[in-house]
Amino acid sequence: MALLRRFWLLWAALGAIAVGFTLLAAGSLSAAPLLLVGGYCVLLPLFLWRSFRRSVSR
Repeated sequence: MALLRRFWLLWAALGAIAVGFTLLAAGSLSAAPLLLVGGYCVLLPLFLWRSFRRSVSR
């Protein structure tokens, strides 16, 4: 349970990327790019920033 709580942002990013690629393959040209940009440019960097911030401050 601690792993899920610690890595929830990573799972959200990977989920958004997977759903984005699935929608892109299905032909969606509105929701798919938004999910891909949100996963790659918002959620993934936010996860990296939060995880490295914790390890540096210890």
